[in-house]
Amino acid sequence: MKARPETTLDRPGTLSRRHALRLATGACGIALGGLSQACSSRVPAPRSVPPNPFVEGGKPLLVVVSGEDVIAMVRKGFEVLGGARSLLAMGSERALLKGNFVAPQRYPVSTAADFAIAVGNVLRGEGFQRTPLYEVHGSRMVAALAPDSFMRRVGVFDAVTAAGMDVVAGDFLDRDEFRLVHNPAWSSDRPVGVHRAIGDGTVVVSLPSVKRHGEARFTCALKMHFGAVLMGDRLVAHKNASAGRLDFFDERLVHFADAVRPQLNVVDARALLARNGPAMSAGAEVVRDVNRIVLCGDAVATDAYCARLLAQHDETFDVSMIDRQLATASKLGLGVADLDRIKVVEVAA
Repeated sequence: MKARPETTLDRPGTLSRRHALRLATGACGIALGGLSQACSSRVPAPRSVPPNPFVEGGKPLLVVVSGEDVIAMVRKGFEVLGGARSLLAMGSERALLKGNFVAPQRYPVSTAADFAIAVGNVLRGEGFQRTPLYEVHGSRMVAALAPDSFMRRVGVFDAVTAAGMDVVAGDFLDRDEFRLVHNPAWSSDRPVGVHRAIGDGTVVVSLPSVKRHGEARFTCALKMHFGAVLMGDRLVAHKNASAGRLDFFDERLVHFADAVRPQLNVVDARALLARNGPAMSAGAEVVRDVNRIVLCGDAVATDAYCARLLAQHDETFDVSMIDRQLATASKLGLGVADLDRIKVVEVAA
């Protein structure tokens, strides 16, 4: 039986994502400032991370936990995954929890506070000293779009700080907060401005939700990383998509993910955003009672699985819509798209 769809969502605030992007576009030229014109031959490669430590029998391990208690689900997921201590060996006692705050609207549009807190608590229990919630969506240059404003307006900022977690909110128009990277294997010579918080030795744990997305068609593990790059790069990708260049958009989406390379993806699929997105807009529906959490160190495998999950609950979506994204990411070594080559373990909490 399909989970129950809903067509309404709590919407504190009135600034829409599209309006926010319009406001930011006016200041975008300042942020670009020659970044995108840099010669790729002089630009360093994206950060290097160790191989995915979460494997079983040579296959990426993907853990699916069903349940209704988010704390128990997250704990069970890490237990089956083998714990998080392998992440500590990657060079940092701080794990950035990459959230998603594209609009001042509650979960599943934005990362849920209870989910971020549950993940942060498990990581600290395994030895991490700090687990800040991290996002780059907003700018001090736009009064209505301060970097932490969406987190505050949906109540996440207060909840996570009360739980003893920090918040790292970057400015997507401040060029000094970004560094250029370029992978010679990319199909484009254009470098990517990635936020400096994503550095060598940084442990990044991505916290996607599962959403339909207009131009991207789908938001989960790969698309998350628009929220870690310079706004100018995002706008160029969206402009090409609006002009019908979905091939360019899909490739840049993967390049952004390659620039970040999170070591773990923990997907909050207790609910899904179906039919439209990534925010509540015309025709969007929240599908509740899905009650899944997905953990995987492989972003491509994560999307391959979660796209099928969305397709089960959204007749407007087909997995083939993201075939090019998955194929491009696989060629770059970001993961495995073939579910037959992934070890899927389903458990209940």
